[in-house]
Amino acid sequence: MVAAAHPLAVEAGYAVLSRGGSAVDAAIAVQLVLGLVEPESSGIGGGAFLLYWSESEKKLRSYDGRETAPAAARPDRFMKDGRPKAFLEAVVGGQSVGVPGVLRMLELAHRRHGRRPWAELFRYAIDAAEQGFEISPRLHALLERDRFLRDDREAGQLYYLKNAAKPAGTRLVNAAYGATLRKIAREGAIAFYEGDIAVDIARAVRSNAKPGDLSAEDLAAYRALERDPVCGPYRQWRVCAMGPPSAGGIAVLQMLGILERAGFARAPPHSAAAVHLFAEAGKLAFADRARYLGDPDFVPIPVTRLLNGK
Repeated sequence: MVAAAHPLAVEAGYAVLSRGGSAVDAAIAVQLVLGLVEPESSGIGGGAFLLYWSESEKKLRSYDGRETAPAAARPDRFMKDGRPKAFLEAVVGGQSVGVPGVLRMLELAHRRHGRRPWAELFRYAIDAAEQGFEISPRLHALLERDRFLRDDREAGQLYYLKNAAKPAGTRLVNAAYGATLRKIAREGAIAFYEGDIAVDIARAVRSNAKPGDLSAEDLAAYRALERDPVCGPYRQWRVCAMGPPSAGGIAVLQMLGILERAGFARAPPHSAAAVHLFAEAGKLAFADRARYLGDPDFVPIPVTRLLNGK
Protein backbone atom coordinates (compact mmCIF):
# COMPACT_ATOMS: atom_id res chain seq x y z
CA MET A 1 0.00 0.00 0.00
CA VAL A 2 1.15 3.52 -0.78
CA ALA A 3 -0.26 6.66 0.85
CA ALA A 4 0.88 10.17 -0.06
CA ALA A 5 -0.43 13.71 -0.38
CA HIS A 6 -0.98 13.64 -4.16
CA PRO A 7 -2.37 11.01 -6.56
CA LEU A 8 0.62 11.25 -8.95
CA ALA A 9 2.98 10.48 -6.07
CA VAL A 10 0.85 7.50 -5.02
CA GLU A 11 0.82 6.20 -8.58
CA ALA A 12 4.61 6.45 -8.79
CA GLY A 13 5.13 4.55 -5.54
CA TYR A 14 2.61 1.87 -6.49
CA ALA A 15 4.25 1.41 -9.90
CA VAL A 16 7.60 0.84 -8.19
CA LEU A 17 6.11 -1.78 -5.86
CA SER A 18 4.45 -3.47 -8.84
CA ARG A 19 7.88 -3.80 -10.47
CA GLY A 20 9.27 -5.58 -7.42
CA GLY A 21 10.66 -2.54 -5.66
CA SER A 22 11.11 -2.31 -1.91
CA ALA A 23 9.31 0.12 0.38
CA VAL A 24 12.37 2.37 0.25
CA ASP A 25 12.33 2.30 -3.55
CA ALA A 26 8.68 3.35 -3.51
CA ALA A 27 9.34 6.08 -0.94
CA ILE A 28 12.05 7.58 -3.16
CA ALA A 29 9.74 7.70 -6.17
CA VAL A 30 6.99 9.23 -4.04
CA GLN A 31 9.30 11.88 -2.58
CA LEU A 32 10.61 12.98 -5.97
CA VAL A 33 7.09 13.42 -7.35
CA LEU A 34 5.94 15.29 -4.25
CA GLY A 35 8.80 17.74 -4.73
CA LEU A 36 7.23 18.62 -8.05
CA VAL A 37 3.49 18.59 -7.33
CA GLU A 38 3.45 19.91 -3.74
CA PRO A 39 6.60 22.04 -3.51
CA GLU A 40 5.00 24.01 -0.69
CA SER A 41 5.42 21.02 1.63
CA SER A 42 8.09 18.74 0.21
CA GLY A 43 11.19 18.69 -1.93
CA ILE A 44 14.80 17.76 -2.53
CA GLY A 45 15.87 21.11 -1.07
CA GLY A 46 14.64 20.16 2.40
CA GLY A 47 15.12 17.58 5.11
CA ALA A 48 13.38 14.38 6.17
CA PHE A 49 13.35 11.42 8.50
CA LEU A 50 12.71 7.83 7.43
CA LEU A 51 11.59 4.77 9.39
CA TYR A 52 12.18 1.38 7.80
CA TRP A 53 11.12 -2.00 9.12
CA SER A 54 13.61 -4.67 8.04
CA GLU A 55 11.59 -7.86 7.99
CA SER A 56 14.69 -10.02 7.43
CA GLU A 57 16.32 -8.57 10.57
CA LYS A 58 13.08 -8.07 12.51
CA LYS A 59 14.44 -4.63 13.25
CA LEU A 60 13.24 -1.05 12.91
CA ARG A 61 15.83 1.27 11.38
CA SER A 62 15.59 5.06 11.34
CA TYR A 63 17.47 7.48 9.12
CA ASP A 64 18.20 11.14 9.79
CA GLY A 65 18.20 13.41 6.76
CA ARG A 66 17.32 16.57 8.63
CA GLU A 67 18.82 19.85 7.52
CA THR A 68 21.90 21.08 9.36
CA ALA A 69 22.93 24.64 10.06
CA PRO A 70 25.72 26.17 7.97
CA ALA A 71 29.14 26.07 9.59
CA ALA A 72 29.02 29.86 9.96
CA ALA A 73 25.83 29.78 12.07
CA ARG A 74 26.00 31.09 15.63
CA PRO A 75 23.55 30.81 18.59
CA ASP A 76 22.32 34.39 18.20
CA ARG A 77 21.27 33.81 14.58
CA PHE A 78 17.60 34.59 15.19
CA MET A 79 18.03 37.16 17.95
CA LYS A 80 17.64 40.94 17.66
CA ASP A 81 18.38 43.42 20.41
CA GLY A 82 18.52 40.57 22.90
CA ARG A 83 15.11 39.14 21.98
CA PRO A 84 13.98 36.42 19.53
CA LYS A 85 12.99 37.76 16.13
CA ALA A 86 9.36 37.57 15.04
CA PHE A 87 8.60 34.38 13.09
CA LEU A 88 8.36 35.93 9.61
CA GLU A 89 11.40 38.10 10.20
CA ALA A 90 13.41 34.98 11.06
CA VAL A 91 12.04 32.53 8.51
CA VAL A 92 11.99 34.67 5.36
CA GLY A 93 15.40 35.05 3.75
CA GLY A 94 18.70 33.26 3.41
CA GLN A 95 19.58 32.94 7.09
CA SER A 96 16.86 30.35 7.73
CA VAL A 97 18.14 28.01 4.98
CA GLY A 98 19.80 24.82 6.23
CA VAL A 99 21.85 22.25 4.35
CA PRO A 100 19.33 19.96 2.59
CA GLY A 101 19.43 16.33 3.69
CA VAL A 102 16.72 14.48 1.75
CA LEU A 103 18.81 13.11 -1.11
CA ARG A 104 21.75 11.95 1.00
CA MET A 105 19.33 10.15 3.31
CA LEU A 106 17.40 8.52 0.48
CA GLU A 107 20.62 7.39 -1.15
CA LEU A 108 21.87 5.88 2.13
CA ALA A 109 18.59 4.02 2.66
CA HIS A 110 18.55 2.87 -0.98
CA ARG A 111 22.05 1.41 -0.74
CA ARG A 112 20.95 -0.68 2.24
CA HIS A 113 17.37 -1.56 1.36
CA GLY A 114 16.73 -0.79 -2.31
CA ARG A 115 15.99 -3.39 -4.99
CA ARG A 116 15.39 -1.34 -8.12
CA PRO A 117 18.11 0.79 -9.77
CA TRP A 118 18.45 4.32 -8.39
CA ALA A 119 17.92 5.99 -11.78
CA GLU A 120 14.73 4.04 -12.44
CA LEU A 121 13.06 5.60 -9.39
CA PHE A 122 13.43 9.08 -10.90
CA ARG A 123 11.55 8.41 -14.14
CA TYR A 124 8.07 9.14 -12.77
CA ALA A 125 8.97 12.58 -11.44
CA ILE A 126 11.00 13.40 -14.55
CA ASP A 127 8.10 12.48 -16.82
CA ALA A 128 5.63 14.55 -14.80
CA ALA A 129 8.02 17.52 -14.72
CA GLU A 130 8.71 17.48 -18.44
CA GLN A 131 5.21 16.59 -19.64
CA GLY A 132 3.43 18.71 -17.06
CA PHE A 133 0.91 18.18 -14.27
CA GLU A 134 -2.24 19.99 -13.19
CA ILE A 135 -1.87 22.56 -10.43
CA SER A 136 -3.96 21.40 -7.48
CA PRO A 137 -6.44 23.70 -5.72
CA ARG A 138 -4.27 23.60 -2.60
CA LEU A 139 -1.09 24.60 -4.45
CA HIS A 140 -2.96 27.41 -6.19
CA ALA A 141 -4.37 28.72 -2.91
CA LEU A 142 -0.97 28.70 -1.21
CA LEU A 143 0.73 30.40 -4.17
CA GLU A 144 -1.97 33.06 -4.24
CA ARG A 145 -1.55 33.70 -0.52
CA ASP A 146 2.27 33.77 -0.58
CA ARG A 147 3.62 37.30 -0.12
CA PHE A 148 7.23 36.59 -1.05
CA LEU A 149 7.57 33.83 -3.66
CA ARG A 150 6.24 35.82 -6.60
CA ASP A 151 9.10 38.30 -6.13
CA ASP A 152 11.60 35.55 -6.98
CA ARG A 153 12.39 35.74 -10.70
CA GLU A 154 12.36 32.02 -11.51
CA ALA A 155 9.49 31.11 -9.19
CA GLY A 156 7.51 34.08 -10.50
CA GLN A 157 7.88 32.90 -14.08
CA LEU A 158 6.97 29.31 -13.18
CA TYR A 159 3.99 29.75 -10.89
CA TYR A 160 2.53 33.19 -11.64
CA LEU A 161 0.91 34.97 -14.56
CA LYS A 162 0.57 38.76 -14.44
CA ASN A 163 1.44 38.62 -10.71
CA ALA A 164 -1.42 36.21 -9.96
CA ALA A 165 -1.02 32.52 -9.18
CA LYS A 166 -1.79 30.30 -12.15
CA PRO A 167 -5.29 28.81 -11.73
CA ALA A 168 -5.93 25.33 -10.39
CA GLY A 169 -6.06 22.88 -13.26
CA THR A 170 -3.39 24.71 -15.26
CA ARG A 171 -0.86 22.29 -16.76
CA LEU A 172 2.51 23.22 -15.32
CA VAL A 173 5.78 22.14 -16.95
CA ASN A 174 8.87 22.38 -14.73
CA ALA A 175 11.72 21.60 -17.11
CA ALA A 176 14.38 22.82 -14.71
CA TYR A 177 13.30 20.34 -12.03
CA GLY A 178 13.28 17.58 -14.63
CA ALA A 179 16.81 18.46 -15.73
CA THR A 180 18.04 18.48 -12.13
CA LEU A 181 16.51 15.05 -11.49
CA ARG A 182 18.07 13.65 -14.67
CA LYS A 183 21.51 14.69 -13.44
CA ILE A 184 20.99 13.23 -9.96
CA ALA A 185 19.53 10.03 -11.42
CA ARG A 186 22.59 9.62 -13.62
CA GLU A 187 25.34 10.65 -11.18
CA GLY A 188 23.86 9.99 -7.74
CA ALA A 189 23.26 12.38 -4.84
CA ILE A 190 26.79 13.76 -5.19
CA ALA A 191 25.55 15.70 -8.23
CA PHE A 192 23.37 17.73 -5.84
CA TYR A 193 25.93 18.20 -3.08
CA GLU A 194 28.96 19.02 -5.20
CA GLY A 195 29.43 20.86 -8.47
CA ASP A 196 27.15 23.27 -10.31
CA ILE A 197 23.94 22.54 -8.37
CA ALA A 198 25.62 23.07 -4.99
CA VAL A 199 27.24 26.28 -6.21
CA ASP A 200 23.86 27.54 -7.47
CA ILE A 201 22.17 26.75 -4.14
CA ALA A 202 24.83 28.58 -2.15
CA ARG A 203 24.72 31.54 -4.54
CA ALA A 204 20.94 31.79 -4.25
CA VAL A 205 21.09 31.80 -0.45
CA ARG A 206 23.90 34.34 -0.30
CA SER A 207 22.38 36.68 -2.90
CA ASN A 208 18.96 36.79 -1.23
CA ALA A 209 17.63 40.21 -0.25
CA LYS A 210 18.27 38.98 3.32
CA PRO A 211 21.43 36.97 2.61
CA GLY A 212 22.43 33.81 4.45
CA ASP A 213 25.83 32.19 4.82
CA LEU A 214 25.29 28.69 3.41
CA SER A 215 28.34 27.62 1.40
CA ALA A 216 29.12 25.01 -1.22
CA GLU A 217 31.46 23.49 1.35
CA ASP A 218 28.50 23.04 3.73
CA LEU A 219 26.68 20.99 1.10
CA ALA A 220 29.74 18.88 0.27
CA ALA A 221 30.22 18.07 3.97
CA TYR A 222 26.65 16.89 4.63
CA ARG A 223 26.19 13.27 5.69
CA ALA A 224 22.97 11.42 6.50
CA LEU A 225 22.97 9.26 9.63
CA GLU A 226 21.27 6.19 11.01
CA ARG A 227 19.84 6.89 14.48
CA ASP A 228 18.15 4.81 17.16
CA PRO A 229 14.34 4.99 17.02
CA VAL A 230 12.33 5.62 20.17
CA CYS A 231 9.67 3.11 21.25
CA GLY A 232 7.15 2.82 24.04
CA PRO A 233 4.02 0.90 25.07
CA TYR A 234 0.47 2.08 24.49
CA ARG A 235 -2.31 -0.28 25.61
CA GLN A 236 -1.51 -3.60 23.89
CA TRP A 237 0.79 -2.10 21.25
CA ARG A 238 4.42 -1.10 20.99
CA VAL A 239 4.65 2.27 19.24
CA CYS A 240 7.89 3.38 17.60
CA ALA A 241 8.91 6.66 16.03
CA MET A 242 11.88 8.75 14.97
CA GLY A 243 14.14 9.78 17.81
CA PRO A 244 16.11 13.01 18.23
CA PRO A 245 16.83 15.33 16.52
CA SER A 246 13.14 14.82 15.73
CA ALA A 247 11.02 15.97 18.65
CA GLY A 248 7.83 14.39 17.33
CA GLY A 249 8.44 10.79 18.35
CA ILE A 250 9.11 11.56 22.00
CA ALA A 251 6.19 14.02 22.15
CA VAL A 252 3.76 11.45 20.72
CA LEU A 253 4.96 8.71 23.07
CA GLN A 254 4.67 11.06 26.06
CA MET A 255 1.14 12.03 25.07
CA LEU A 256 0.11 8.40 24.62
CA GLY A 257 1.58 7.50 28.01
CA ILE A 258 -0.27 10.35 29.72
CA LEU A 259 -3.55 9.57 27.98
CA GLU A 260 -3.39 5.88 28.83
CA ARG A 261 -3.01 6.72 32.52
CA ALA A 262 -5.59 9.53 32.48
CA GLY A 263 -8.56 7.43 31.37
CA PHE A 264 -8.66 8.74 27.81
CA ALA A 265 -10.07 5.41 26.58
CA ARG A 266 -13.16 5.93 28.73
CA ALA A 267 -13.90 9.43 27.41
CA PRO A 268 -16.57 9.48 24.67
CA PRO A 269 -15.07 10.31 21.24
CA HIS A 270 -15.18 14.04 20.41
CA SER A 271 -16.44 14.82 23.90
CA ALA A 272 -15.31 17.78 25.96
CA ALA A 273 -13.56 15.35 28.30
CA ALA A 274 -11.59 13.77 25.42
CA VAL A 275 -10.60 17.16 24.02
CA HIS A 276 -9.55 18.35 27.47
CA LEU A 277 -7.36 15.30 28.15
CA PHE A 278 -5.76 15.46 24.70
CA ALA A 279 -5.03 19.19 25.00
CA GLU A 280 -3.50 18.83 28.46
CA ALA A 281 -1.33 15.88 27.35
CA GLY A 282 -0.10 17.94 24.41
CA LYS A 283 0.62 20.92 26.65
CA LEU A 284 2.82 18.81 28.94
CA ALA A 285 4.61 17.05 26.08
CA PHE A 286 5.37 20.31 24.31
CA ALA A 287 6.66 21.86 27.53
CA ASP A 288 9.20 19.02 27.69
CA ARG A 289 9.87 19.44 23.97
CA ALA A 290 10.79 23.09 24.44
CA ARG A 291 12.93 22.38 27.50
CA TYR A 292 14.78 19.15 26.69
CA LEU A 293 14.70 18.32 22.97
CA GLY A 294 17.38 19.29 20.47
CA ASP A 295 20.14 17.91 18.28
CA PRO A 296 21.83 14.98 20.07
CA ASP A 297 25.10 15.86 18.35
CA PHE A 298 25.22 19.06 20.41
CA VAL A 299 23.07 18.66 23.54
CA PRO A 300 22.42 15.71 25.89
CA ILE A 301 18.80 14.54 25.70
CA PRO A 302 17.36 12.50 28.61
CA VAL A 303 15.33 10.16 26.39
CA THR A 304 14.91 7.44 29.04
CA ARG A 305 13.72 9.89 31.68
CA LEU A 306 11.30 11.56 29.28
CA LEU A 307 9.70 8.24 28.38
CA ASN A 308 9.87 6.45 31.74
CA GLY A 309 6.32 5.69 32.75
CA LYS A 310 7.09 5.19 36.43
